[in-house]
Amino acid sequence: MSSLLPIKECHHLKLGKEDLKVCLVYPGKERAGLSSLAVHRIYSILNGIEGISCDLFFEDSEVSYFLGWELKNFDVIAFSVTYEEHIFTLSSILHRSGIPPLREERKGENPVILGGGIGLFYNPAPFMPIFDAIYLGEAEGRIEEVFRSLRDTKRVETLGEFDNVILCCDYSFEYEGERVKSIKGEKKKIFRSPIFPSTFSHSCFISDDTAFRDMILLELNRGCVEKCRFCVASYMGLPYREKSIEVVEREIELASKYTGRVGLIGAGVTDYSKMEELYRILRKYGVKASFSSMKASSTSDYIFKIIRESGQKTVTLAPEAGSKELRFAVNKKVPDERYFSFARKAFEHGAENVKLYFLIGLPGETEEDVRAIASMAKEFREVALEFWRERGKAGEVTLSVNPVVAKPFTPFQWYGQNSKSQIEKKFRLLSKLLRRIPGVKLTRESPKSYVFQSVVSRGDPRVGVAAVNSVVKGLNFRKALKEFGLDLESLYTREREKDETFPWDVVESGISREYLWREYRMVYERRATPTCFPGCKVCGLCASLQK
Repeated sequence: MSSLLPIKECHHLKLGKEDLKVCLVYPGKERAGLSSLAVHRIYSILNGIEGISCDLFFEDSEVSYFLGWELKNFDVIAFSVTYEEHIFTLSSILHRSGIPPLREERKGENPVILGGGIGLFYNPAPFMPIFDAIYLGEAEGRIEEVFRSLRDTKRVETLGEFDNVILCCDYSFEYEGERVKSIKGEKKKIFRSPIFPSTFSHSCFISDDTAFRDMILLELNRGCVEKCRFCVASYMGLPYREKSIEVVEREIELASKYTGRVGLIGAGVTDYSKMEELYRILRKYGVKASFSSMKASSTSDYIFKIIRESGQKTVTLAPEAGSKELRFAVNKKVPDERYFSFARKAFEHGAENVKLYFLIGLPGETEEDVRAIASMAKEFREVALEFWRERGKAGEVTLSVNPVVAKPFTPFQWYGQNSKSQIEKKFRLLSKLLRRIPGVKLTRESPKSYVFQSVVSRGDPRVGVAAVNSVVKGLNFRKALKEFGLDLESLYTREREKDETFPWDVVESGISREYLWREYRMVYERRATPTCFPGCKVCGLCASLQK
């Protein structure tokens, strides 16, 4: 168990005898869960509701974090789901806790099982056989209402009254082979918090055993105006919103009482429009800051001043594609030189290392596009080498290269992905090319993880039951799928038809399907489209939010 310093300005667990007892579960390791700002936020929000007490639980927990209770002793178990593969972990957590993972098999006195988190916004369908109810969207300003309703009624059925909560027993799917033929049940919306700009959203604990050790995380913005065609975080986070600088100052002042460093996070954190004011506030309170990631398209010089004064040693950029043509095809509208000049400026301000994120398996990708990743890595090393020689100390150029996973409610939702063997062939070529470049390190996720993520990402409820069966019965996931007549490879490599019914059609995202289709076709034409701008109505979301 990690040693935690609680931030007293957050709401913490104070158990009342008659309270609704909730356990917030992160289906990953404790270290990862305590690094998740979403876990901190929900924990604090729930403990701030009168008549509710909320504890924590992780994949590697035996009992709850603070009370030391078994999961089955809580009234409500609420999972915060981030990744597709969490479906296997949460099934295992329930199973070993003596709670049947499948909803239909739970009888008698079992806790209410709820799901929420970014991993459920875009496709709750595989998780519907597990959860009693699924919360869609952001927390602030709505999750309080949902849990007060549960506190007052003690009946999960009442949650179906909310337009962003799926009551799973109210839905049925009809199939035609591998495809969904029809869905019965009311479409539910993704809640996008209108009060985020004026709301505190920061860490509630400081720990030396997290990915962001000894620092407080602050969320600066949500959404991203670029709308990269593969990025579900961009589309699900729209419209773009920034936290007010007044709230940010109060959070930095608070952080200065506990630690000398904050971690700044957001989908496009360096796009924050008040960067000069942020820089001055950090100096005012003597607090250093680290950016979770950086966008080469960000223009403020104060980004680099913050890097220098905070001593951030690694600059993190995401070119995504090695060639400019493929990068623009996925709507990442940043030329090569912009990345190199950003890295050069970061090195001038004290950076020593560069970490780069790339995708392979993109639509229309050629061997030359894969080779271009290695060429770009070589150029980044040349930029870094100038500073390494000057300082007499070598740093690292690290490439994190992963296969693209098609996500619902993005233009890629129709994409027939590369097979595992095709991906492996591309990795062999890339690894061979990178071995010729000294000082460049390649990291990647496992091929198995790629396949599992891809299948669950666009899966229907049958995929969810197969995932549970693979855990509970010890079946190979491929075999568990075959019991439903589903072929593992086809589930992620099949190109979807324009008008077919998708499992995620239970969700109303607010984004026009016709718009997404047009964007998908432009990938193959290698054409980019503009970023979001005030008054933009092209995707339909802002108009839908005004209704």
